[in-house]
Amino acid sequence: MNQFENNRRRLLALISGATVTAGWPMRSAYAAPNDPLSMGYPANLIGVVAIIAEEEKMFDKAGARVSFHKFNSGVAVRDAMVSGRVELGIMNTTPFVIGVAKGELSGLAVAAYAGRIIMVVARKDSGINTVANLKGKKVGSQIGSGTDHVFQNKILPKFGLKVSDVQIVNVKFAEHVSALASGSVDAYAGTEPYSSVAEYEGIGRVIVDYGQFDLSPIILAVNRSVFEQKREAVVTMLKGWLETVRFVQEQPARASSIIWKYYTAQGYISPEPVFRTILSRLVLTPDYVPELKGYLIEQAQILLDKKQISHMPDWDKELLREPIAQARRLIK
Repeated sequence: MNQFENNRRRLLALISGATVTAGWPMRSAYAAPNDPLSMGYPANLIGVVAIIAEEEKMFDKAGARVSFHKFNSGVAVRDAMVSGRVELGIMNTTPFVIGVAKGELSGLAVAAYAGRIIMVVARKDSGINTVANLKGKKVGSQIGSGTDHVFQNKILPKFGLKVSDVQIVNVKFAEHVSALASGSVDAYAGTEPYSSVAEYEGIGRVIVDYGQFDLSPIILAVNRSVFEQKREAVVTMLKGWLETVRFVQEQPARASSIIWKYYTAQGYISPEPVFRTILSRLVLTPDYVPELKGYLIEQAQILLDKKQISHMPDWDKELLREPIAQARRLIK
C-alpha cells in the first residue's frame, strides 16, 4: 500500500492583466467545462466511486463528459495514463508514487482510505481473539503483496511478535476463505470482499483491521498535461465526484445494491448484505488528511531504496488542492 525525471513545470499565468488562481496553469484557449475526459479504474472495490458514478450518471448530471475504462489493477490504470490511453485514473499508492516520480501524474483527490477493508481474520472456532494469539499459528498471506508487508512489518511487531513467531503460508487473496474453512490456516491477512464473506458464512471473524496501521489511500490522479489543457473540465468532473460521494453517504442501501449487482454480473455469488458491510468499511472522502503527506514520503522512500524511482517527489506540489476546492464551490 502507494511514491524518473523532475515533474513537468506548470505553466504559470503571469501574463500582464491576467487574473487566475495562484499556482494554476494557464488556461487553454479552447478549454471548456464540458471537454471530454476519459477515466480508468480497477474493476474492483478500489473503483467504487467510479462504478457508482457510471451507473448513476453522476458526471453527466454535473455537466461533465466522462468515458469510463475498466482495468485489472491500479498499475494497469497508471500505465494507461502514462501512455495517454486515459486521462484520469484511480489507483493504489505505489503506482501513483511511481507515476508522479516519472513526471506524468498529480493527485486530484483521495478516492478512499481503504485500511478498514484490509484485515486479519481468524477462524471463528480457533480461540484466537487478538494478533498476540497468533504465536505458533499458521497465517495465510499473499507473500509479496502490500497487505503482507504491513502484516509482517507493522502489525506483528505492534503486538509483540516477530515474523518467526508465526508460520506464514503463501495463500492468494481469493483462496483465503477456503483455506480458513478447511483448517489449512488458523487465520489470514487479507482483504474484501473475502473477509465479509467469511464473516457472513460464520467461518471467520475479524480480529483487527489495518485502519490504525496503514492509511491505504486510493488516489484519483490526473495526467499532468491533461490538467494543464482541460482544467475547467477536470473541475466539473470533480463536482460530479463530490456528488457521488454524497450519494453514497446519503443513500448507502442504493449504493451497496449497485456494487452488489456489479460483482454479481462478474460472477461473484454473495448476498447483498456482504457488500453493504464492505461499503460501510470504506472511508470515502476526497480530502487529504494531515497524515497523508508523511505516508507518501514513507512509501516513496521504500521505492527509492529499491531504485524504482529516482527522486523524492514534492508532495506539497503534487497533491493538487485548488481543483477540489473550486468544485466544492460549484455545488449548490
